[in-house]
Amino acid sequence: MRIKTGLFIATIFITAFCFGQAALSTDTSVIVIPHWKKGETHKVKLTSTTILSDNGREAKYPSTFEAAFTVTEKDTTGYIVEWVYTKCNLAPGDVTIENHILNGLVNTKLQCKFSLTGRFKELANVDEVKAVTDKVVDDLISKSSNNPTMNVQFVAAKQLLTTKQNLEVVLLKQIKFYNFSFGFKYRLNFVQTNKLKMPNILGGPPYDAVEKVELKKLDNTNTVCVIETNKTVDQELLKSSLTEYVQKAAAQAGKTLGGSFGTENLEYSEHTSQQIEFKKGIIEKASFARVANIGIQNRTVIIEIESAE
Repeated sequence: MRIKTGLFIATIFITAFCFGQAALSTDTSVIVIPHWKKGETHKVKLTSTTILSDNGREAKYPSTFEAAFTVTEKDTTGYIVEWVYTKCNLAPGDVTIENHILNGLVNTKLQCKFSLTGRFKELANVDEVKAVTDKVVDDLISKSSNNPTMNVQFVAAKQLLTTKQNLEVVLLKQIKFYNFSFGFKYRLNFVQTNKLKMPNILGGPPYDAVEKVELKKLDNTNTVCVIETNKTVDQELLKSSLTEYVQKAAAQAGKTLGGSFGTENLEYSEHTSQQIEFKKGIIEKASFARVANIGIQNRTVIIEIESAE
């Protein structure tokens, strides 16, 4: 069972840290929380792949990163973790804007605060990171003048990255995914179903979606577990949203909508899988996949994480 972290659950975890650690797992359940010590460093390898497909044609852009995170502070309020990208190899023609920005942030310290249960709290050195990011984006704008498609997106990114919240959303996706499963309790042979919202990729109000969370494997001998989640938007809702979008676009262009415009086999979903060494609180390997087949241009985004220790 995946229990959302609220005041009651957080109090339980804090008490466990203060008065002796609670059992990590039983034969059928596990609590996933960090067990990090101040000064320890962990290395990871990451891959960010974007796949675009349209009318039978497909283009794939796999970019790779190497990173390390060091626990610089730990107290009764949580952790401060210093995350640094040490290397980046961008795929030729990579269409993912944040990958270009992260490439420019290699060796920049990203100081992230986490709760004792491992939930992300905030980017602590946001002013420092914003100053570096502004320079990186300005450089990307300058160098992309001969590529109007990317240039427009870099300009939009500059306008977006003016707030702390947007900086955290754009720059910390991979870091937040590392800690995605932390702060919850899971139980074998139990699928927890949650109702939530997913961003509308067509620009309208967020979609209603269903999330299913399951502990797929629990190895108490080796203190390893595997947790999977699936989020899906109902296909009929996608069809309705796409129809409305196309009708508005046609009306603005002074045209009448007619015939079929591809509302078959629509999909908007996310799938995650994380293999966790729960005694240490370390991700051994993980994958995230977002599929957006919306009948206009199909896009799949995949993030993969692997321990490099």
